[in-house]
Amino acid sequence: MVAIIKCESYEYEDVRAFEEIHRSRRLEYEWTLIRKEELNFKGRHLALIAAQDEYGRYEVKYVGKCVRGRKAADSVKQLRVTHVRRLQRPVPLSELLEAVPGHLQRHLVTEGQQTKTAGSELRRLLLEQRPEVRDAVDEIEGAISSWDFGTSRAGQAVSLQRDGTLISARMAGFRALDLAEWDPPAEELYDDRVPPLFLDWVTESSSSEGRGQSEPQVRAGRPETMAAQPALEDHLIAHDTHTMRGWLSEATDHVAWREFREHGRTLLVGNANRATAERLLGCDVTFYNVSRNSMVLVQYKKLDAEKGGFYYPNSDRNLAKELRRMRALDRYAASVADGNGEQRLDANPSWIKLCHPRSVLPHTSEMIHGMYFSRRQFESLRQDARLKDGRQGAVRFGYKNVPGYLDNTLFTRLVETGQIGTTGISSDLVRQQVFRTFRGQRDLVIAALYGDEPPQAERNARRRMSK
Repeated sequence: MVAIIKCESYEYEDVRAFEEIHRSRRLEYEWTLIRKEELNFKGRHLALIAAQDEYGRYEVKYVGKCVRGRKAADSVKQLRVTHVRRLQRPVPLSELLEAVPGHLQRHLVTEGQQTKTAGSELRRLLLEQRPEVRDAVDEIEGAISSWDFGTSRAGQAVSLQRDGTLISARMAGFRALDLAEWDPPAEELYDDRVPPLFLDWVTESSSSEGRGQSEPQVRAGRPETMAAQPALEDHLIAHDTHTMRGWLSEATDHVAWREFREHGRTLLVGNANRATAERLLGCDVTFYNVSRNSMVLVQYKKLDAEKGGFYYPNSDRNLAKELRRMRALDRYAASVADGNGEQRLDANPSWIKLCHPRSVLPHTSEMIHGMYFSRRQFESLRQDARLKDGRQGAVRFGYKNVPGYLDNTLFTRLVETGQIGTTGISSDLVRQQVFRTFRGQRDLVIAALYGDEPPQAERNARRRMSK
């Protein structure tokens, strides 16, 4: 898709300043604008960035990647522009618009998102008049397009890590929009090598580690006069995050960490792996909410097809030992519960997600569709006659025959609101599960949420305001 952005003079000065600051260091930057909601910017676009010349006429001076951000105030939205590239020879905007064929003229807008056909024609005309900008356009569109990895096991491993990272953000109640910003690999992935880590592809601007020399972030709810004097809990969080990193760094150096912050809380997410794609058995997600002292473990299993697929538990050679591990973990959680923790709908940590295999990784925050089951529910369904409809009466799980499950939205909301997950359990339980998982040949996504947790009504209000 193609969009036109008309800059005010001060906005044009801003982008010129960004360009000057970052050009010498060859660093990417993000440029944030505010636009009226009625301009209808949606999704990701090749942006034609126009500014006025000395005579007040608009010229396309830059191209970039445009993504709609969160709501800034009533009737206005943020626009986040990255991959900004200057045109050596600006193109008068009026010339581009007038060159569009007559039957498409009524579909054009002078600013905002274009229709698919009109946008394609504007792109063609731009490259026809300025062929030297093709490399920049290809780079921008490469950052927008989905990555098709086909049947690659390494691609599947990255896809599951991506989904595990997204589910961690959802369970924390974070939007984490930067997780939709990533760069696909420049070369083919090989299944006989250790696959790359999804978080290595996520822009560093989303993490506290990647802020470089930027100004310290003022945490929500704290007076600005206190910003230079971190509160005691900040030091405790810093200590805990280093501890979390240490748990994995002791086991492997093939690990990526990112830190996300929203509403005064910190989410630390780690991706780890040490086996080749051919030897990988699946993906585990371990989510630890420090403030609620609760943990949830999600074990991934894949259906056998993207559409209409099934999972055959009796054909999974690893399932028996994985269920033994889950039972042991659930028993341990129950044994150390002292009755003084929060009441849960299900206080066991072990869950299973059955999901579609993917062949494409999109630039969105969309999760893989799947069915969630508690360990006990999963084992109960294996004895359900309604699921014995597979090959020669084999048990199989699929959307067509499973009587009930939790979807992405319901599961993550239950975790976020503290309705499921362990209660009153120490961090030793998390450490135990991390090491158990990593001794196996699995991808691992571990996430820890730190900071005060406001009441659910307040979190719901923030959610409504951010839409």
